[in-house]
Amino acid sequence: MTENPFEIPQTMRDLAEQNVEQAHAAYKQLTDFVNKSVTIVAMHELGFKDLQDRAMDFAKENAESAFTFAGKVCNAKTPQEILALQTRFAQDRMQTFVTNTQALYGLIGETVQKSGRS
Repeated sequence: MTENPFEIPQTMRDLAEQNVEQAHAAYKQLTDFVNKSVTIVAMHELGFKDLQDRAMDFAKENAESAFTFAGKVCNAKTPQEILALQTRFAQDRMQTFVTNTQALYGLIGETVQKSGRS
């Protein structure tokens, strides 16, 4: 049988699936971090509300980004377009993860210092 030249090859679909799994893993890491942050809030009531709110904002932002990415992939017309979308998405998510983690650690430090003064 001759392959349909307009069909996205199986290897590309496998790559897309693998990248979705990687994005899901990154999302799980962020949500795990949020859950740990919530635990910290429960342990240290004073001053941790900002931390909890910020972590939840990051989790929501990440989820929205994944949905946006999935929508773009669904509208891609060529394998090259899918690969470009995936590359940009992965780079963006990794940079965002680093930035958000740094922001949360900074906020944790500030909150701990404030609660230590109280």
